[in-house]
Amino acid sequence: MRLRYAFRVDVEKGNDAASDHTHRVLELVYFLAGSGSTTIEGQTYEVQSNCFCVIPPHVVHNQISESTITSICICLSGSGLEPSQGLWVDSSGEIRTCLQKLMEELTRQETGYSMVTEGYLLSTIGLIKREIKKNIPQDRKQALVSQAVHIIEEKEGNLSIDEVAGQLFVSKDYLRHLFTQYVGQSPMRTIVSVRVEHAKKLLMNPELSVVDVAEMCGFDDPYYFSRLFKNYTGKSPSVFRKN
Repeated sequence: MRLRYAFRVDVEKGNDAASDHTHRVLELVYFLAGSGSTTIEGQTYEVQSNCFCVIPPHVVHNQISESTITSICICLSGSGLEPSQGLWVDSSGEIRTCLQKLMEELTRQETGYSMVTEGYLLSTIGLIKREIKKNIPQDRKQALVSQAVHIIEEKEGNLSIDEVAGQLFVSKDYLRHLFTQYVGQSPMRTIVSVRVEHAKKLLMNPELSVVDVAEMCGFDDPYYFSRLFKNYTGKSPSVFRKN
């Protein structure tokens, strides 16, 4: 993760200081005081103190103040916050404290400030992810699971849980939790189920051996594949093909 820049800004009442614009990297805007509105990719949010916006790269956004708004803006890469676009509330105030300490270190630049700043930045992102996880509405969680299933099906099961989680910018443990909650099984079992369904289609081709099908479905051991296939379908690959 890399901090590109960070600054504190005051926008006076009625000032449209940030008309439509984009950034090449993710921007995090934390509102310390004041009120107004911000529009992110066509969706308008009412902002006030102790809330923050996550704005992914190349997303059009703006800000209008109703009273003087004081905020901390940071741009960074490698945070993994891209899927969390929108406005969020800092319910505990811990994110605010962390960001203020980060800004103090950047301002004073005392010995070792770069290491201390990095620590505060990591803590800030960790706290943000924790806050977002608590506040993600059910429909967004379901959408995340649907995206994961689509990725698995698109790759015909030939990928790992780590790869699926990486594409969605979430941890594999959180992905497991969502699958258990909404699918009723682990993401690994979903991956294997998709592989078995793909194997069924391949077995319809008489020119492919069981070993060929196993390899094409991501199984290095054809004997393990046969046992697994029978466990899922009740038939061995050879019997399934005959029927």
